[in-house]
Amino acid sequence: MTKAPATFLPLGTSDDVFTAQKGTLRCTAIRLASGGLCLYSPVLGLDAAAWQSLRAFGQVTHLLAPNHYHNKGLAACSATFPDAKLCCTLAAMPRLEQQTGLSFEPLDTAAIALPAQASFLEPDGLKTGEIWVQMITADGTLWIVTDAFCGPKRAPGTVVQTPDMPGTFPKFGIKDRAVYQAWIASQPSLDRLTTIVPCHGAVISGPDLGPAALQLVEDL
Repeated sequence: MTKAPATFLPLGTSDDVFTAQKGTLRCTAIRLASGGLCLYSPVLGLDAAAWQSLRAFGQVTHLLAPNHYHNKGLAACSATFPDAKLCCTLAAMPRLEQQTGLSFEPLDTAAIALPAQASFLEPDGLKTGEIWVQMITADGTLWIVTDAFCGPKRAPGTVVQTPDMPGTFPKFGIKDRAVYQAWIASQPSLDRLTTIVPCHGAVISGPDLGPAALQLVEDL
């Protein structure tokens, strides 16, 4: 049986977040204050059907590489959206430019104006230049993350209650576990965390995500 093409759909817990899944990888579109869209972790292999579905929500103005490993979809997405600005953290920029041959702007000069209820989080203690997006919703706090957390392999649209961590993340993502753990524990929104939108696997949503996420780090 032919699989349905990947399409962008509203997340459900936020009017400004839309996601599409290609296999187990997720690309997340965030509506900016300007009305444009930022693609968080552009995914290789999204086709015309996916981009057509995205047009209903806005115009892509920014392509965000959320760490220095998530780079395989950047060239194709940049060709599809030639006017979109490529951006990343300063920590991720050297390897991204070396691996892709593309030029990136820092987040602060790329004019990424998130909606009022959203902000960037750059975790301490990591070595990949990972950046998250935090959004305050009516249901609690939402984190859009890259490799720090993941969900199980499930069909698009599936939501689970328990977060996990990619097996490669402790070795390739964490520079100083104690610093990273302290940073996670210090986040004011941790107790109100209700949704994690990972780049890998199913979306995670539930009432005890903050303690569960922290426990994963403490158990390393």
